[in-house]
Amino acid sequence: MKRVGGWVWGALASGLPAVMMATLVAVGGVAHGQQAEAPVAPGGSELAASVPPASLGGVLRGMAARAGVVFVGQVEKIEPKDGMVEITFTVQQPVLGVVGGTYVMREWAGRWTGGQQRYWVGQRAMFFLHAPRVSANGEMGLSSPVDGMAGVVPVVPVGANAEAVLDARWLATRVRRALGAPMADAAMGGVALSDAVRVAANWRTTSVAEPRSVALPVGVVQQAMRAENSRQEQGSVPGLLQAQEQRDAQR
Repeated sequence: MKRVGGWVWGALASGLPAVMMATLVAVGGVAHGQQAEAPVAPGGSELAASVPPASLGGVLRGMAARAGVVFVGQVEKIEPKDGMVEITFTVQQPVLGVVGGTYVMREWAGRWTGGQQRYWVGQRAMFFLHAPRVSANGEMGLSSPVDGMAGVVPVVPVGANAEAVLDARWLATRVRRALGAPMADAAMGGVALSDAVRVAANWRTTSVAEPRSVALPVGVVQQAMRAENSRQEQGSVPGLLQAQEQRDAQR
């Protein structure tokens, strides 16, 4: 835990699957030619940026403030290309900096080393992404999620007629709490997706109501672990990158 000004960062490690912890904690380095991604608090100073938010809504507002592109969508294609990895998303609900249709993000291939599979086809989430640099000839540069993979907030599978839910357990660990205060209930680690979208879209104001906490569906952790196992069986992008490097060396 990290203590900041008499407060501590909480942790819900007991309520998170090991694969989620491994994925979310790992934060890639800064690519060549990119600047470090410094946190910026909405309308705040460096001191304000260093203090954990007091609520989950504050966490979402801070992430939206640092993002150039926010949307709810699904990963459609992952393709290694010339030292990069192109991830194509279907944008199901635009929030900031993007319209509907598809969105392509280019990541530095170095973020995928060590067998790390950062995304998978079919993955649905609320994505908080840094705005890519645009070159003089109009080509889009590299980008990445805000705050590492914490900027990819999973949308939990629910019934056809049920309200969509985000799995916000990892984000909840960023909310400050008083020393000795009880941890948040991991079973109530979901938030209504519609509320999260409204907060992110209006990140400049605190007048928007806090997102509602909702119970996560039974078995959501097991579902996440099964998805990870299936993803590993299908083959990983790091393996594709290695194969591409071997082909390039033979040319």
